[in-house]
Amino acid sequence: MSAAAVHLTVATWLWALLPLLALMLSMLVLRWGGKKAGPFGLAVALLVAWMRFGADIDVLENALLRGVLLSLPVLYIIIPALLLYHVADAAGGIRNIGWSVSQMTKNHILQLMILAFGFTTFLQGVAGFGVPVAVVAPLLVGIGYPPVEAVAAALIGHAWSVSMGDMASSFQALLSVTRLPPHELGVQVALLLGAAGLAAAVSIAHLHAGWGAVARWPAVVGVLGVVTTAAQVFLAWLDLWIVASFGAGMLCLLAGFAMARMARYQGPSRPASLPPKPEAQRVRSALPPEGARRMSFHLAFAPYYSLIAVVSLATFVPAVHDALHAWRLRVALDETVTRLGVVTPGEVWRLAPLGHPGALLLYTALVGWLFYRLNGRWPGRQAALLRRTFQEAYPTSIGIVSMVALASVMTASGMIGILADGAAAATGRVFPVISPLVGLLGCFVTGSNTNSNILFGAFQVEVGELIGVQPVLLAAAQSAGGSLGSMVAPAKVLVGCATAGLAGREGEIFRRVAGYCAVQVLLIGTLAWWLAG
Repeated sequence: MSAAAVHLTVATWLWALLPLLALMLSMLVLRWGGKKAGPFGLAVALLVAWMRFGADIDVLENALLRGVLLSLPVLYIIIPALLLYHVADAAGGIRNIGWSVSQMTKNHILQLMILAFGFTTFLQGVAGFGVPVAVVAPLLVGIGYPPVEAVAAALIGHAWSVSMGDMASSFQALLSVTRLPPHELGVQVALLLGAAGLAAAVSIAHLHAGWGAVARWPAVVGVLGVVTTAAQVFLAWLDLWIVASFGAGMLCLLAGFAMARMARYQGPSRPASLPPKPEAQRVRSALPPEGARRMSFHLAFAPYYSLIAVVSLATFVPAVHDALHAWRLRVALDETVTRLGVVTPGEVWRLAPLGHPGALLLYTALVGWLFYRLNGRWPGRQAALLRRTFQEAYPTSIGIVSMVALASVMTASGMIGILADGAAAATGRVFPVISPLVGLLGCFVTGSNTNSNILFGAFQVEVGELIGVQPVLLAAAQSAGGSLGSMVAPAKVLVGCATAGLAGREGEIFRRVAGYCAVQVLLIGTLAWWLAG
């Protein structure tokens, strides 16, 4: 029997919803982080599964083990990605990339497209966790942009790339909980977010100077938008999800640097004939702080060049690929059946510790550290770097493990099936329009596209099967909506405000980006509905 074996009633549906409500209320009302809210939601799920859905100790133990095992591949990406970012940041590579861009061109639209669109996409590809916003927002303030515009631009610019970012950790989480065909799902996610990426490029120019900026510089917005989004789709089509956002961001940087060399883009972007902008909205040219240690762009970018080399070797050289995947960990998971007849089939969990994307990130972090050290750029803070990585990863890891386990318990006990039955009955074939809103809600509450996919990925698949829409499409819309939710997630807004000196003005930032987010989510929902039809 399937998860739908439990009879659907209003009371049963509300009981199935209770663990998600507990999670949401604890984060929105009690202001708990994922480290506390995740275990609390899991405890409620265990209690409800046992009391109302016939899950005995064996079922619950198996579900918890599945949850822990499914979370390991995600954590194995997230923690090494943070380590790689901190290696580049400690050596001064990140800030030197920003300074280099500010000196290449005085065209503010091109500067924003390179930094707020290309560089945030690139950083999202290798780090995530709000790192793109935390890095680029103060970087834009440092080179003269108004703080509110700087934070809003970074939030808009990074959101479209979140699903394939952080070495595809959000996408990996979606695969773990849905078991859908990886190639089809990756292409669908990239296509939906490609449309959102084009809208994000237009939105950044519009944020800076309205539709006039878009009309005056269509090549900057159009070329960089198309090049970047097309690169992500192409890499996803090649099944290179782990470098899809990274590669797209890097190509945007290269294309932007090439445009910056053209005479047309050397001067200011605002014609002298137009009236000056209000004082609070003007961009003031700024140089690197006095005494700052400069390095060339290529030296600053060295760890990421090595990432390209490491991933290429591990992917395209059969001997290297086979050697890295020769050793695999395996754990057999038994089939379970609840007292109400909900069956969870048995399976074998596998992980290749030496060939997993997380291992490739570890190799890259080591190469980057050696490169900086050999060039005299390493500050000698290995212990501090490891400590900072652990401090940032620890609370997030607790949240991810507990939320994956929560989703596993809800699936094994039939709660996800009940929720899907109710949603299918209430919305029918209109659900694809709503699908990305579910993803956005999950990200808004948890602050993470990864957590949103974990909580609602299986739910979207169940609804798709019930209403006759391809589950791959709804899972892709779920991830796309969760990705765009990063634009308005309170956790991300708080990070941007804290790093740009806008503490207490979070509401102002939210209002600036909410309209752009709504348009992009509506676009994704409309596309999903059209494709479903």
